[in-house]
Amino acid sequence: MNIIFKTILKQTFWQLLGKVTTSLSTFIILGLVARSYGKEGTGTFTLALTYLAIFYLISDFGFNAHVLSSAHGIEHRVQKEWNKLLGTRIIWSGILVILAVGLLPFWPFSTPQFTQAVSFGSFAIIAFAIFTTCNLIFQNKLRYDLSVLASISGTLFSLVIFIVLIFNKFSIPFLLIVHLAGWIVISLSALLIMRKFLHHLTPIFNFKYALLLFKKSWPIGATLTLNVLYFRADSFMIAYFKSVADVGIYNIAYSIFQTALVLPTFIMNSYYPIMLKSLGGAKLVALSFLGFSLAGTILTIVLSPFVIWVLTGGGFSESIKSLQILSFGFPAYFLSSLCMWILIAKGNYKKMFFICTSGLILNLILNFIYIPQYSYIASSWITVISEYAILAMQIMVLFFKLK
Repeated sequence: MNIIFKTILKQTFWQLLGKVTTSLSTFIILGLVARSYGKEGTGTFTLALTYLAIFYLISDFGFNAHVLSSAHGIEHRVQKEWNKLLGTRIIWSGILVILAVGLLPFWPFSTPQFTQAVSFGSFAIIAFAIFTTCNLIFQNKLRYDLSVLASISGTLFSLVIFIVLIFNKFSIPFLLIVHLAGWIVISLSALLIMRKFLHHLTPIFNFKYALLLFKKSWPIGATLTLNVLYFRADSFMIAYFKSVADVGIYNIAYSIFQTALVLPTFIMNSYYPIMLKSLGGAKLVALSFLGFSLAGTILTIVLSPFVIWVLTGGGFSESIKSLQILSFGFPAYFLSSLCMWILIAKGNYKKMFFICTSGLILNLILNFIYIPQYSYIASSWITVISEYAILAMQIMVLFFKLK
């Protein structure tokens, strides 16, 4: 038990170190954007990043989790599949770039500036996909320090350019070019580090392998995609029903809230390869999640006014209430992360897909009803309600399965 806990703690530390660096960079950029471009500019910038983030997750599609699960962490099998996985991801992410840009004219919230921003940043989907494929090896070997090293290199590189462009008042779309450049540096750094483990990094384009991979992992991929849709669909609905300025207010709060959610993600990244062998330590992880999340809620409620003021320099006081409301969802988000990966480790892909579909439908219906009148305040409460509903369904499935 102690060995498991120490392993999880060590790998989580490296991921948190990387996240602290990237989060500081993100907040510096977000703060400068808020001060320089106002609520509407902030809304356009964060909406473009949110839109691209959906395609980042779709490019992942749960391939890593499936490969690790099917190979049960066996090193030579994971390494043998890596080149074919890289080839599959490059083609898949290329298709997603075309899809992301091609759909822009059909979205009711699209503006010329938003469309241009997404178009400029869209190739970051491919760079993200390459980095995610490298993470398969880092995760299997429990070497998240190397993944963090690649991530920090691109983050610091892009931060410097972001600052220069913002101070020189470049338009929002040009900021997305910097975002793309940062992901290119991250993916190239990860590939260079990968030479420590694999001598041949050439992608293999195997159509038969790709089809089988999609067939086996689609429930995970669909679940993760639905997860991000119900997380962030509200931003697009706010843009449509209310205004881009309201999106800016909401996304300032959500960016801070989202930063705290990486803790359960990082812990589960470290615990998942161990979980595939044994569920030992699951109760300890659950108790840790509950303690961290409750503390996070209390701290967020107390510190929200100060944090929002430091980040934006004033002018976004409306974000305070939204952030305080969102913080009530911490316990649900932390615990549902554990439940989700237990279900995936046990092969219950379709049950997770059903749960996330139900959560998405609930979220969309409630947002459709209440956003037109209550805007981002409604979205904040609905985000919390939806996650507790998902957690309840996960617990029910686990209870009846383990009974």
